[in-house]
Amino acid sequence: MVCSSCSKRSGSMRCSRCKMTFYCNRECQAAHWSTHKNHCKKVQMSPQKLQLHFTAGPTVPPITFHEDIPAAFCQRDGPRDLSAQWLGQLVDNLEEKVLARYSGLPCFYCSKQAIRLHMTLTISLYENPPTVWCGGPPLCTKNHNDGCAVQARAEIEKVLQSPDFPPDAEIYQA
Repeated sequence: MVCSSCSKRSGSMRCSRCKMTFYCNRECQAAHWSTHKNHCKKVQMSPQKLQLHFTAGPTVPPITFHEDIPAAFCQRDGPRDLSAQWLGQLVDNLEEKVLARYSGLPCFYCSKQAIRLHMTLTISLYENPPTVWCGGPPLCTKNHNDGCAVQARAEIEKVLQSPDFPPDAEIYQA
């Protein structure tokens, strides 16, 4: 995450009200508050929690998280560029928790230990409740050009192009 105050890529704290703004620490949050408060007060949260379902392959059960979500993101004509950025940051934050719960999970394509998930987000924010499916085979590499990552991308692309895939689902690849 990028801190909204100092712009460093270490912003792991979120504004507790709008959930859209990230900070490195309380000092950055306090320094940015005078700028952020007017925007924050205008953000209305959805009455329902966003359901994030993480799946890491067919042999492990999915993990579900429930998060507050801005109501504007749940409308069909909502700001998709903002929702994609917000969801991307949220998924990045939760990926470590998912990997910790699946401790010792091997790479889906070789026997090495997984160090990341190759995430593809399938989003239905205007559903009731708003839902995100984070499908990601566990990978042994962070390099997108390594063999296992290339194979994962090819298989995910097949699924996305399948005639059985829901035509109205929004797709974001991380």
